[in-house]
Amino acid sequence: MAKQAQITEGDVLRAFAMDFEPGTGVLQRYLAQYPGHSLALVDLSMELMREVADDGPPGATEFELVAAGMSRLRETVVTLEALQAGPAKIFTEAIEMLALPLQVGLAFKERRIVVATLPQRMAAKMAEALKTSTETLISYLALPAIAPMARARKSTVRPTSPEKVSFEKVLRDAGLDDPHIADLLREEQPWTL
Repeated sequence: MAKQAQITEGDVLRAFAMDFEPGTGVLQRYLAQYPGHSLALVDLSMELMREVADDGPPGATEFELVAAGMSRLRETVVTLEALQAGPAKIFTEAIEMLALPLQVGLAFKERRIVVATLPQRMAAKMAEALKTSTETLISYLALPAIAPMARARKSTVRPTSPEKVSFEKVLRDAGLDDPHIADLLREEQPWTL
């Protein structure tokens, strides 16, 4: 299966800025194509439509806008490399925020979930809890599954590579009941790679 090249938020915003023309539907097209970057696209479109008076120095409002933008840039966003190198604790804390069993968090950490079976709504919630983008989380889960080193050290038999399973199987193995599983799996369409 061919993987799509990962497009970063910066790439999307640069392309949007180049294509943007007020009233042409460019914003709607980009929002439909890149829903994970919707907030940034809307912010940028408002910024591009804002009229700027060139006859005077910037006022307090402009400085506040710049300060707010800079604070958003300073917020730490977890990258793909940070997810790969991060401890299981970041996944367990994220899964606790979503009120799901620890086994589900470990399945995310070990990349044992088949991406195509993960509902977009659930992926977005997990990405938000991990403080990363949905695209970064999906890229992380698309990597081969891993066996945790702690289990490998405790085993007397050499562990085999774990197999990826459906998100539903992960939920069932974690002991969730059918109504809860149905609610978590509710989605208009699954991910496509």
